[in-house]
Amino acid sequence: MSTPAKRPQKSPALQTLRYLVGAVIGALFLMAVALMFILGLGAPPLLSVALLLLLGAGAYFLIESVGYRVKALDASLSEDAARQEGMKQFQSSLMRRLAIAESVAVIGILLAFIAKTVLIYDVGASVSILLLMIHVWPSERSVDRVVTGLERDGARTGLREMLGFRGPVDGPVTDLG
Repeated sequence: MSTPAKRPQKSPALQTLRYLVGAVIGALFLMAVALMFILGLGAPPLLSVALLLLLGAGAYFLIESVGYRVKALDASLSEDAARQEGMKQFQSSLMRRLAIAESVAVIGILLAFIAKTVLIYDVGASVSILLLMIHVWPSERSVDRVVTGLERDGARTGLREMLGFRGPVDGPVTDLG
């Protein structure tokens, strides 16, 4: 009987990025609590709710189209230079996705003060948190999307391994044990 292969340990860099995204999510929750005491609960105007949902859909498609874009690395870069530049571009794309995702909550704050009800902010924050979990939380999927762009000209960044992920897979069966 063979022992299952151990998963690589998650790196400190990955943990730091996850703490950052987690802090943003936590701040959105805390803002909801604070706004509840300032604005109170009231029936939100349906137009505002619909607007935030449309903005959320727009943010989703904007992140899909530009959020993962990175400049391909030159294949002649040294391993260390490719790794450093890859991490820099990954962090930059993560921050771009974070800003787009959080923008729905920021607009929700504005609309909540106009309508004088926290429930509008809650809708915007919920949409933002969903976007943050799908597109911004550093996961194997998001790392793979960025690494694919970085390595499209033949450079090797080692970014997957540096962040504690296994690396590219060829299909659904990756560990035959």
